[in-house]
Amino acid sequence: MTGVSVRFDQVGLRYGQGREVLSDLSFEVEQGAFLFVTGPSGAGKTSLLRLMYLQQRPTRGLMTLLGRDVSRLDRRDRPGLRRRIGVVFQDFRLLDHLSVIDNVALPLRLGGATESVARDHVAELLDWVGLGDRIDAMPSTLSGGEQQRVAIARAVINRPALLVADEPTGNLDDRMAMRLMYLFDQLNRIGTTVIIATHNQGLIERFDHPVLTLFEGRLLGAAQT
Repeated sequence: MTGVSVRFDQVGLRYGQGREVLSDLSFEVEQGAFLFVTGPSGAGKTSLLRLMYLQQRPTRGLMTLLGRDVSRLDRRDRPGLRRRIGVVFQDFRLLDHLSVIDNVALPLRLGGATESVARDHVAELLDWVGLGDRIDAMPSTLSGGEQQRVAIARAVINRPALLVADEPTGNLDDRMAMRLMYLFDQLNRIGTTVIIATHNQGLIERFDHPVLTLFEGRLLGAAQT
């Protein structure tokens, strides 16, 4: 039975005492949907994603993630929900003291996977994203595009229920960008809800997925998912 992965009902967000950066957002994303979020710089795309991966809470309105009302979520329940959400950050957020394979294996280890299972799964995925020869490298030795691929591998390794990605192909050449988009597509086909924020109109046009458009913190186009 199809459910709703993300539901916003008149959601607003402000930082401190400043003006609202998101206002009156109301939309739903069905379980298993693939959605693009777009809009000009400063439109609120990154702030919207921060709400979806629980870095921020709405200052008003109702928000539901994976069947849980975020406003009523006990602090003890947040880590469990957070582990069901994969995130590709715009600034990668790799752990500098861990190797590539250890960065990507982290979600599996936190989930209780055995060491052999974690390493086998990670090595296979890193080979797929073109980093099979860099598994023992440290993040500081990688290019920006390589770090981006490590961050994407880490986000998808645990087959999250919801994947949220902020400009995931921004540091990649066209060939690798398309390869990773197909990886997101495959993940979506096995049930993961995928939400990608991007400026890349060519990418949006190439993949036939619904688009949610933001402008100055408000919705211009509501996605049909």
